[in-house]
Amino acid sequence: MNLEEFNIIIFITGVIFGCIATSAFKGLTNKNSKKATDSASDIVTMTSLQQEIDNKQALIDNFFTDSNEKIIALEKQITSLKGTLTSNAKTLNVAIEGSSNEAQESIENTATAMPPLDYAPKTEEAEGMLSESFGLENKDPEQDIKRGL
Repeated sequence: MNLEEFNIIIFITGVIFGCIATSAFKGLTNKNSKKATDSASDIVTMTSLQQEIDNKQALIDNFFTDSNEKIIALEKQITSLKGTLTSNAKTLNVAIEGSSNEAQESIENTATAMPPLDYAPKTEEAEGMLSESFGLENKDPEQDIKRGL
């Protein structure tokens, strides 16, 4: 083989390897640029999602505020209705079972419950379970276990 033929073969092989390397480099650059544009579109998407969540949260807050105001107004109307019914019933001399005055009187008339003073059933002179000396009885020294070394 001639040196000139060998040089031509090496030149052609170099051109082929150069084309392959160039196409591979272009592919990597395109992938990196696509990732950069994708991340930019993700940022736009995240901000738009945050704005949408904020808008929905504002709607929810308004709903609960309006509902609370309407419930308070309804409770005031019910209270005024009960007062009106009570006053009208008094003018007609009709007893209402659920009136607040009678309920307070019935609560006052009931016997007040006392909390238990002791948990043990006992007579007046006996000690209860809450006593400090309860259960400590003087045993005969003969019945004690004798231990020796």
